[in-house]
Amino acid sequence: MAKKVSRIKTNKIKDKTTSTWLTFFYVGKNGGAFSEDARRVFIINLFATVGVLFTLPLGLSSLYEGKVILGVVLIFIAFLYSMNHVYLRYTHNHSMSGNFVIYPLYILMVYLIYTGGVHGTGHVWIYCLPAVALFLHGLKRGLIELGLFTLVLVIVMFFMDSHFVESGYHPALKSRILFSFFVVIFLSAIYEYSMSRSNQELKETTAKLKLVANTDELTELLNRRGMMQRLEGTTYTSYHLLLADVDFFKRINDEYGHDVGDYALAELGRIIQKPLPKGGLVSRWGGEEFLVAVCDCTELDAFNLAESIRQEVEEHEFVYLDQKFRMTLSFGVATMNEFTSLRETITLADNRLYSAKRAGRNQTRRR
Repeated sequence: MAKKVSRIKTNKIKDKTTSTWLTFFYVGKNGGAFSEDARRVFIINLFATVGVLFTLPLGLSSLYEGKVILGVVLIFIAFLYSMNHVYLRYTHNHSMSGNFVIYPLYILMVYLIYTGGVHGTGHVWIYCLPAVALFLHGLKRGLIELGLFTLVLVIVMFFMDSHFVESGYHPALKSRILFSFFVVIFLSAIYEYSMSRSNQELKETTAKLKLVANTDELTELLNRRGMMQRLEGTTYTSYHLLLADVDFFKRINDEYGHDVGDYALAELGRIIQKPLPKGGLVSRWGGEEFLVAVCDCTELDAFNLAESIRQEVEEHEFVYLDQKFRMTLSFGVATMNEFTSLRETITLADNRLYSAKRAGRNQTRRR
């Protein structure tokens, strides 16, 4: 038992350590949701951190070897990336922060190609550019920037006095660097394209699933789950709930069949939705019940809205193939405010609905 408790404590310590480590990079965290923006913030922070871990030691090494300009450039880049992390932590502006990552990197790569860096090895670092550029700026903009960088690369290598001759490299190295860089761009572009397509399809699938999860298939209104999410997420502190129930709906199913019953519910949803004011919500609350929520109006306005819907349904003739029939609704109206919670308001509306039922149906109760 003691060993088990010890293991649990150790795991908790590890989880806490891991969480602390991730929080350092994952500054876009919001309520535990790993959104697309948070993911980009996280990865840009990793890019900047990797940049610091490589440029700072190389800069110090260059200073030690007497390459002052190279050392200063590398240390300055490390400083920029460190400040970028601070900027990102306080603003979460990953778009601007991405520019602070990629553009200094372009400049550094051109400088390393021209000067050769340490012992003429500067060109080996350019292959990190395609993946970073395409991730930060997307396929189209990233390819344009990489095309411009490649043009600068050709000019520096083939038309300017660079380090290649003095380093004793074979003349074919320049073309090999260029061709291999093209290959890396091509492979990175394929990967970025496939990832962007996959992400787009995932977003579309997620949106469809969310729509299905929150929508009633028959009436195409919000379902109970969708309505509760909207009401719980609203910024309004006061709104009115109108809970409606079809009177004697079982008779319609028994007399005309379930297909007619389904048609009646769908038609009811259309009738109820038509007069709603801006910002109003309507849902199929369950079975033959509908819940309407309205804001920016008085309790009397909400009562009058329920009455107008009730009267329109009463006067409406439902026609399905050769079947003609009429229906009526009973309403219960309640108001949510700072003194009455959402759950309490729903209960009040439900109680008033059944009070209307007991009083003879086809009426609205708000007391």
